[in-house]
Amino acid sequence: MTNPSIGYDLDQPVLTKMAELLAGNYIATNPQEEAQLRELAFWRWVAFKGYAGKPPDFFREHQKKLMLGCYGKTGWPIDQFQNGSVFELGCGPLGMIEFIPGVQLYAYDPLNDEYGRLFAKLRSGHINYFSDLNKLAAIPEVDFGICFNVLDHTEDARRWFVTFFERIKHGGAFLLSVNTVREDLERTEEHKKMHPSPLNVNTVLHWLSEVSADYDHWVSEAPSPDNEFFFIAWGRKKKESGV
Repeated sequence: MTNPSIGYDLDQPVLTKMAELLAGNYIATNPQEEAQLRELAFWRWVAFKGYAGKPPDFFREHQKKLMLGCYGKTGWPIDQFQNGSVFELGCGPLGMIEFIPGVQLYAYDPLNDEYGRLFAKLRSGHINYFSDLNKLAAIPEVDFGICFNVLDHTEDARRWFVTFFERIKHGGAFLLSVNTVREDLERTEEHKKMHPSPLNVNTVLHWLSEVSADYDHWVSEAPSPDNEFFFIAWGRKKKESGV
């Protein structure tokens, strides 16, 4: 396979491990490694083949429409944080932070090095991307925090929820989305492997009540083909996170 027009292919050791996992010849050391390798395989496919029937170089426009559409649920002006700082936890290849103006922009994802190769020509040059967990605690508290479809992909959703709110100023704004599940609706084995920390709506609402007394939320009425319900909340950090 040739390099995608929007970036560069992954290093051979990563490709080998990913291929061995998908072929059933490699056992991941833990659920998080398996989830990340499967995540990489999906996004590599997007980088080479495109998304939603469109060519790969259309992906940025797709993400822009999706992310700004979700941001629009807040009712906030798009330029509300243009003089402030913005942080996205689990930014993926092209997160919401790509389309939100700000003076200081920080984006953490453990796969940023790989995403930076696959989507090198689509990513913004104004964002401080990093994958080193040690750098996460060093960034200053921000005016606006974003966590979009991340928590259930991690090995410890509660820990990452707390980490996310620790990076937001008291009184700062947040946008949090989670693809929630219900116990009465079965998930596929593939979905379980890519989402090691499934969450239901009540759990997320309880966590939010611990850090904010000023937020709104929306949940989709019908499940997705993967039996997920899209949940999104936005508001202000009004309480300390309790850590």
